[in-house]
Formats: sequence, structure tokens, C-alpha cells
Amino acid sequence: MKFVYRLMKSWVLVSSWLVLLLSCSTLNSSPVLQAGYNRSWHLDVPYLIWQNQGPLRYTSGQISNPPLLFWAIEVSLDNPAIQIVVGPDPLSYGVVPAIKVSSFAHQYDCVAAINGNPFDKVSDREGEPRQVVGIAIQEGFIIADPVSRYWALFISRDQSAHIVHQESLRSPEGTIDYEILKTVRFALGGFFLVLNNGTPITGKAIRHPRSAVGVSQDGKKLYLLAIDGRRKDSIGATEDETGQILSALGAWDGLILDGGGSTSLVLRNQAGKLEVLNHPLHEGILNRERAVATCLGIRVLDKP
Repeated sequence: MKFVYRLMKSWVLVSSWLVLLLSCSTLNSSPVLQAGYNRSWHLDVPYLIWQNQGPLRYTSGQISNPPLLFWAIEVSLDNPAIQIVVGPDPLSYGVVPAIKVSSFAHQYDCVAAINGNPFDKVSDREGEPRQVVGIAIQEGFIIADPVSRYWALFISRDQSAHIVHQESLRSPEGTIDYEILKTVRFALGGFFLVLNNGTPITGKAIRHPRSAVGVSQDGKKLYLLAIDGRRKDSIGATEDETGQILSALGAWDGLILDGGGSTSLVLRNQAGKLEVLNHPLHEGILNRERAVATCLGIRVLDKP
């Protein structure tokens, strides 16, 4: 019996070492870990299957190396049934009440919505005042001032979309150029350009959950993108990788919005229920939405 017990004990120890060794070999065989976590990869974006969701189109994708999950919505801005919404309504100039993207979509009767501008403080409590960082415009009404170092999405009065540097919104004297803003119907501020003239831009090689917007070359299509991060099956994208995915969607130019725990993309499903497509990760809690500052929403005025 002692011999059998010792044999079993030895087998357990050997098995444990084998499991550990195989685990280490598996981890070390990962190209992402071998080459370093924070570096950009040329992504093998899968063939995307788009599904019609009313006047919108929706798709999702999975990339194996590095592991990434993403969701995207395409909006045809020349469709007369489409209306853009930027909000929520401000408490005062530059300050809005904190709101979750799903709450925003419900409150403003949107079929889709994504989080927008960066802001000052982080929590999941709605209604708290949030200082908006960067330009935001709703129906020509300026919600917050531009921040020169960042970029923004503009939608003009002819319903065409553009990505612009917020520095261009100021005069040589540093004041806001209101003549330029007269042509803008909606604006949403973000961080940095990640896709320019169809070419991804090599930015910071740091991985985060990402929210991003892209526009087509003719400015008539808008792309809303969410990429999961901080999870084993989706470790987050670099700026360059975000640009690659936007390009695969059909965008010509694109920028990243506030990301990390703020990333939320919402779509009204076939059953008429608002659904958060990605997996928000606020304060380490999976599927917990953060109360953000601004959101970009899509309304359908006349159902087809």
C-alpha cells in the first residue's frame, strides 16, 4: 500500500509539473506575449457579414491574434429617415449630467448610440455633473468648447461627415471661430486621429477597450465601433489596430473617442429592446456601464 501511495503521489507531482509546463509553453507560444503586449499588429480582420437593422447595418468580428472582439454599426447619413442626436442637454456651458449610453438611447428614443467626449471624473452614478472635454454641438447649439490638441467628428448641414482637428476651430488669436461652426450641425469631440485617407496611423501602442467613429471617403457613411478589452478573449486594441478595423469596415478617416471603461455601443435589436453590444468593464466589473458625458445617438424618423 505504501508503494502504491508513493507511486500515486509521485504521479500527482509529475502531472502538476506537466500541466504547469504545458501552460507555460502555451502562453509562451502566443505571438502577442512573445513580442510584447504593447505593440501593434497587422490584423487579419475576418470577412464581415453585415445585417440590416432597419435603415442601419450591423456587424461583429473576432480576431485571433491578438485576441479581439468588436462590434460596429454603419449609418447612411443621406437616408432621410436618419437623425443624429448629440447630448444629453447641458446643465450649463460645458457641463452635462452623467448618463449611461443605454439610458441615453432610451431617453432620446435612439436605435443606436455610442459614448463620446472625454470628461473629468469617473463613476457609474447618473445625473452627476460632468465637465465635457472638447467640442460638442447639437443642432448648431455649442455644448462645449474645442480643445486644440484633440480631433472631432463634424456633421455638416448637408448631412456629410468629416473628421477635423479641433485646433482648426480657433482663430489665429486663439478665440473660437464661430464662422466655421455655423456650417456644423452636430459635433462630437474625441481624442486622436487613427485613420487618415484610408491609412491607419501609428499612435500609442497601448491596449484599451476602444470606442471610435469613422467616416467614408464621400462623407455619407458613418461607422460606430466598439472593441472589448481587459479580458482574455479580447485584450484591447492599440490606436493603429483601431484604425485597421475602421478601414476594414469601410471608413476613410476615423478617430478614437473616450474609451476604457467608458466604451459602450448600444443597438435596438429585432425585438425592439435596447442592447449593449460590447461588454463594458467599469471598475473591473464586467457588463457594468459607466455614466459618461456626451453620447452620439441615431434616431429613425420614418420607419421604412
